[in-house]
Amino acid sequence: MDELQFMTVLRNNRDPIIHNWLHEFHENGLQIYEETSFLQEAHSYFTFMMDTDIPFEEHEHVKRVPYYYKNLFENKISSSDLLRSNHIWRNSLMRFIEEELHDQLIPMHAVRKINHRLDQFERYVFDYYNECTDRLLADKESTITELHEARMTIIGKMAASMAHEIRNPLTSVLGFIKMIRHQISDRSYDKLIPYLDIIEIEFQNIQMHITGFLCFSKKDVIEESFVDVSSRSVIETVISLIQPRIIDENIELTFDSIRDTTLHIQKIAIQQVLSNILINSIDAMYQIEGGRKINVSSRLDGENYIISVTNNGPEIPSSMKDSLFTPFVTSKKEGTGLGLAISKQIMNRNKGDILFTSNPEETTFMMVFHL
Repeated sequence: MDELQFMTVLRNNRDPIIHNWLHEFHENGLQIYEETSFLQEAHSYFTFMMDTDIPFEEHEHVKRVPYYYKNLFENKISSSDLLRSNHIWRNSLMRFIEEELHDQLIPMHAVRKINHRLDQFERYVFDYYNECTDRLLADKESTITELHEARMTIIGKMAASMAHEIRNPLTSVLGFIKMIRHQISDRSYDKLIPYLDIIEIEFQNIQMHITGFLCFSKKDVIEESFVDVSSRSVIETVISLIQPRIIDENIELTFDSIRDTTLHIQKIAIQQVLSNILINSIDAMYQIEGGRKINVSSRLDGENYIISVTNNGPEIPSSMKDSLFTPFVTSKKEGTGLGLAISKQIMNRNKGDILFTSNPEETTFMMVFHL
């Protein structure tokens, strides 16, 4: 039997050879992706194996390797399965030659050509497979690095915000402790009570800020309990805490009808929301020379209870309105953009929401509680 006859016999027995390969493939527990595509690839591979006269790099089957790899990757076919599949293919071919052509004189140079062809393809596919895997790992490492850097940036911004929000109360506490120490040395005990009251207020401020930051965590261990409280007491407590700033900034604070009701809320967290809104209102009026005004009101609206805070500062820029409650979005030069994001999350946890309206004359933030 010459080479041409040998190759013709193999071509005429393509289907039995592929069938035997597929049978052994299943027996070895290897995975198959979509069967029609799988068999098409097998027929293409058989043609490539037989086309020994076509240069390796020019064969259409070799040019399809990127598509072939994509199917393997998408269907999670491992490189070890790929290697076993190729060995089973070679064994199936050799078994056919031994069993069907055992009484023929086999042209071994033709067998060597076919084996060389299969070896070339195996090396080529594995090199390509490894190259793509390395590229994928590099991309993943790059993504991990970017995520790490982004996370560190967020942590840095949150740390800066925490320091900013806590530094002022701590400075005030330190100052009054020094004054208390001085009064004690002078035995002027009658002045200590007001100082201690201010220190207590500043510590409540710190507690509210810490509660706000902890709201970004999902852990139950930091969850504040829900209690029934008077809405009026919440408003009055927060007003008393920020009253010194109201006076220092020469702001006229007015109250419309304050409707009292019982709210089932996380008291400290809700006080933090109202405090954030009032502080933002104060900060917003830095650009106003005179006539700075803040109005606080509350009302029942159907099944909702609404606390509104209105200031006559500048309008919130249109570019920020859609993302105002997104972390790190702020118009303040030294702001961190966490206050409203925290406030939104707190209100959602308390079965409520926070809304706003803004125009050139005034800006109003509304804390909405669903009763």
